[in-house]
Amino acid sequence: MSRTSSLSKNLFYNLGAPLLPFVVAAVSIPMLIRHIGTDRFGLLAIAWMVIGYFNLFDFGLGRSLTWHIADCIGAGRESAVGGLIRTALALMFGFSLIGSALIFVFTPEILHLLKVPAQLGEEARISFYLLGASIPMVILTSGLRGILEAYHRFDITNAIRTPQGLWTFIGPLGALPFSTHLDVIVAVLVVGRLATTIVYWLAVRRVIPAASEGGRLTLSSAKELVSYGGWTTLSNVLSPVMDYMDRFFISGVLGVAIVAFYTTPYEFVYRLNIISEGILGVLFPLTVHRVASDPAAGRQMLNLGGKLIAASVFPVVLVTVLSAHLFLRIWIGPIFEHKSSLVLQLLSIGLLINSLSKVPSNLIQAHGRSDITAKLHMIELPVYIFCMLWMLRNWGIDGAALSWTLRMLLDLGLLLWVTRKVSDVPALDVWAIGALCAFQLVVLVGAVFIGGNYWPVCYGIAALVVFALVFHRYVLLETERIQLRDLLSRIGWSLFRRREDSV
Repeated sequence: MSRTSSLSKNLFYNLGAPLLPFVVAAVSIPMLIRHIGTDRFGLLAIAWMVIGYFNLFDFGLGRSLTWHIADCIGAGRESAVGGLIRTALALMFGFSLIGSALIFVFTPEILHLLKVPAQLGEEARISFYLLGASIPMVILTSGLRGILEAYHRFDITNAIRTPQGLWTFIGPLGALPFSTHLDVIVAVLVVGRLATTIVYWLAVRRVIPAASEGGRLTLSSAKELVSYGGWTTLSNVLSPVMDYMDRFFISGVLGVAIVAFYTTPYEFVYRLNIISEGILGVLFPLTVHRVASDPAAGRQMLNLGGKLIAASVFPVVLVTVLSAHLFLRIWIGPIFEHKSSLVLQLLSIGLLINSLSKVPSNLIQAHGRSDITAKLHMIELPVYIFCMLWMLRNWGIDGAALSWTLRMLLDLGLLLWVTRKVSDVPALDVWAIGALCAFQLVVLVGAVFIGGNYWPVCYGIAALVVFALVFHRYVLLETERIQLRDLLSRIGWSLFRRREDSV
């Protein structure tokens, strides 16, 4: 009961905290586009992307640090944690300086590849230099957050992440009365990153005893961290490349202004990742603990993750696909509705597939096999590049969105296939997740073709009812059905008591 309560509490923190930044993003993006124009917003979107992609310069050490600390805690070797923390942060800071140097050197080539308009050249150049200077902050933040997550302190990480997420959009809006120049807006974002890093450091020093106790830099700790993080690094390089290269291709083939019509729905869909990231961020250290003590626990964790993702993400994606035209028309305007509706629908479907693929990926990495996900990404990359370029040239940004979604489907299939070998998960459990995904995809693809004012509502209600019945009857275990009924009855009784008290 205590473990269940702790899991529920951590899930609540990880799922609830990002909601406010998500709402602020929805309000802020149309205002930013209106005030700075599509060209500058396209570059700002790339700047947001670059800040996120800078995590590759931690060379997998952030994830490696979380895994090693969780493994030490599970094995009763907490005395080794202090040395791991110091060694990891020192390595991450050193690697981040290399990343900063690379950005400073290659900024002119990057701007040339992006085909930045001449009138924005100076703003873009200064912006990228500022982004390069922020790399150490981004990398150290990743490591510090990983320490807190290994100790299941999701209350603290989300208390920090929420203001950080808000600043990503409120900061640029706050700069608009003073300047619409891109370099000023990026400078505001960098200041926010610096403040976030300082707060994370203070939090770790205050609440994690191992961060303040003895422990020193050791070569053995460095080898342990790098051996796990090396393959994670490759995966961290390839995965964001495949996630973000579409924007560079769109800018190079169709022009930087078209990027906004792709990036705007992408940013909305990307923010929906808070659901899967919130769930799996909690499950990862828990999975490491359980697998370390019981290798057979992989089956349980795979099923738990698959059920949580399917039940949480599918309804949101279904509503997004059905309301894409209306949503974009109200949110930004008829031009974006015309150009971006299908993009939003295809990317949303890809989001569901990607969310499900994170479940077997989490389990594989919890077994210490970070090399496998990296090798799979090496297989996927050339296929994705070819499909992306071909579809982009033939179908524009709709083709780019379709190629991204198909890559997610390939990734899910490969990860499920490998999971059987790594974690000894029975074939029936793997096929169950595949069947659940197939059922949801059929419903979502059908939703793309539903038009009119009332038919989407009817289709959505019918699909959700059928999904709920199938999920309850064929996916949940009997014990889970009993727990669900008990939870619903308690909620219903609580609401009834409140109504009686108010009367």
